[in-house]
Amino acid sequence: MANGSLEDRLHNHQCGGLSLGAVICISVDIACALEYLHNQCIPPVVHCDLKPSNILFDNDDTARVCDFGLAKLIHGCSSGGQSDTTSIVGPRGSIGYIPPEYGTGSEISTEGDVYSYGIVLLEMLTRKRPTNEEFIDGLTLHKYADASLSLSRTQDILHPSLTLETGDQCVGHIPNLQEHNTFALKDMCTLRLLRLGLLCSAKSPKDRPGMHDVYGEVTEVKEAFFSIDN
Repeated sequence: MANGSLEDRLHNHQCGGLSLGAVICISVDIACALEYLHNQCIPPVVHCDLKPSNILFDNDDTARVCDFGLAKLIHGCSSGGQSDTTSIVGPRGSIGYIPPEYGTGSEISTEGDVYSYGIVLLEMLTRKRPTNEEFIDGLTLHKYADASLSLSRTQDILHPSLTLETGDQCVGHIPNLQEHNTFALKDMCTLRLLRLGLLCSAKSPKDRPGMHDVYGEVTEVKEAFFSIDN
């Protein structure tokens, strides 16, 4: 692919930070791909290894999900999108992005991809890998983000390239009404993405939304964001 990977854009300092608009567009592109795999393919396909290095950008800078080496076709799936067999080769995926139920022998499922999507979304917002060295003694990327949301301190965990797009960093500047409305809408979009990332990466598969609903949510966020009159 012509324009590299999401891994490079997130963690290669030479690439610079992603804007909020870029995060939203990438979130929609990935959700669109997974919604197709889960709900439009017959039989459904579970990717099993969604992570930033497996998300590449084409000539139009559209994010593409790639590397289906661990993908699984779900034959005879239940209404929950689970396969009828467990993996005989152990947990599928990459450390940090594997849903916790795979580690206990649970069936491969579309909910597993939803978990990985949630982790990728949180990683885009915080620029912290789920394997970051600070996540020890039971602390995870999910818990780190959830704690900030519970304390209403989400600005503390967002990457500076995102917080600079809100009014919180404009010290000494009193925004006019239009600027205030723009800042508020951008903050709302960021908050919706953070909440979605937490919901998708819930510990229990039954607590995660399906990709159809996820795609609908990020599409609404994108429409709201690009309705802003800059």
